Amino acid sequence: MIWFRLRDYLSVLIWRLAAPLFGSLGRGARIVRPLRIIGARFCHFGANSTLQFGAYVIVTPELQQDPILRIGARTTIGNHAHIVVTRRVEMGEAVLIADRVFIADNGHEYRDPLRPVLEQGLRQLNEVTIGDGTWIGENAVIVGCRIGRNCVIGANSVVTRDMPDHCVVAGSPARIVKRYCAKEGAWRRTDEQGRFIA
Repeated sequence: MIWFRLRDYLSVLIWRLAAPLFGSLGRGARIVRPLRIIGARFCHFGANSTLQFGAYVIVTPELQQDPILRIGARTTIGNHAHIVVTRRVEMGEAVLIADRVFIADNGHEYRDPLRPVLEQGLRQLNEVTIGDGTWIGENAVIVGCRIGRNCVIGANSVVTRDMPDHCVVAGSPARIVKRYCAKEGAWRRTDEQGRFIA
């Protein structure tokens, strides 16, 4: 137990010393032994945010403008997360992201069938925004879309289109399966477009 606490303390100390390398590092922000962080100067971590063990973060200026990765206060990103940013990815406050989640605002180009995908570069997609209080389950994929506040994204979901506030999303491709009904004060099942099922 003492070893784990000492290891965590040393990890926090190391990243505190590295704070000038980041765009900003809020008070109490923790980065726990990432696999790799490329483009730290474009990364902004809010107060008491956490990036867990084994994260692979790439924030690279593929376009003319500088990219931004902004992680809100009290947001926790799970182990082995993979985040790739070429323009903008923003997570609100108190977002909970489980292990092995992939988040990107871009994808690989593949239009030319005569060239390897690896040689065709990246294709810019929409910016990614994840609203305050949202929970993203394990192994989920979030690519080029906006997710509202206080949503639940089911484990293994692949989200490629915008989702409104207060909804439960599941599947591949992901679809809305429940929404919060303020009138009834309860979560209700919906069709794929988010309309309540009678």
